[in-house]
Amino acid sequence: MSRIFGPVPSRRLGRSLGIDIVPYKTCTFDCVYCECGKTTDLTCERREFYPLDELLDAAAERIASLREPPDHLTLSGAGEPTLYSRMGELIDGLGKRSEAPVAVITNGSLLGDPAVRAELMRADVVLPSLDAATDEVFQRINRPHPDCRIASVIDGLERFVGEYRGRVLLEILVVEGLNDGANHLDALAAIVRRLPVEAVQINTAVRPGTEPGIGPIAAGELERIRLLFGSTAEVVASAGVRAGIEDAAAAETIIDLIARRPCTAADIHRALGTPLPGVVKILAALETGGRVVSSAHGGETWYTATKRADRDNQE
Repeated sequence: MSRIFGPVPSRRLGRSLGIDIVPYKTCTFDCVYCECGKTTDLTCERREFYPLDELLDAAAERIASLREPPDHLTLSGAGEPTLYSRMGELIDGLGKRSEAPVAVITNGSLLGDPAVRAELMRADVVLPSLDAATDEVFQRINRPHPDCRIASVIDGLERFVGEYRGRVLLEILVVEGLNDGANHLDALAAIVRRLPVEAVQINTAVRPGTEPGIGPIAAGELERIRLLFGSTAEVVASAGVRAGIEDAAAAETIIDLIARRPCTAADIHRALGTPLPGVVKILAALETGGRVVSSAHGGETWYTATKRADRDNQE
């Protein structure tokens, strides 16, 4: 299975070519809001999950096949990329194969490790997250591996951004009833305001998470929360608007893919990195709208773009 997906549209990174460097749902956290599903390998052990040369060759092949270069090469996917033990070498290798800046999306859990910080220094953009200021809230929302402590995460983040010279976009995801208490948000804001980051991006759970009852915080409340985090803070988007924009962008990317060859939902998930439940939902909407048709073959359901979808893409 290819570890390279996209390019996919990203609000923060433009046309992002994703490089998935850890197995599906191998992570240091089991966040209640994760739209990719429950973590199946909760670990803090760094490993070379896939051979470095194979990842670099696959990335170079995909880059060469693109009509336009991506805006970023992004280490991300449905797991924690800093668990890849040769991440620094991978970042260097990608820099030799493409002029596109390298971004890393991380939950920040391993920033307490000096080796991880040193490897991340080689990236052009780092997008860490921080959802908790106390261990109590950390356990409730991020459900970390037992070796993870919020004090180490915060200390590592402070050390990293104090030395790093690239772009840092810090994301905070707020979930009602878990980390939105006034005292907790004040404590979190006090930590974040002392971090020299380019932007603080306030987000919420726009899609179903791993636990029932996880839902978005209203736009007005998100705006109130934003004010706590200083002048660099922004609300990424209201829940409904952001989900709609992302789904629309994903739908067009799916149409572009299946206009070239029929695919199953699993094929699309692997190619684009979009969570499988999201792919199924988008395909159902596209089929209802007459832009996609499905057929059964070999015990699987295959999807093909209709002529109407081709016309829509050309207009």
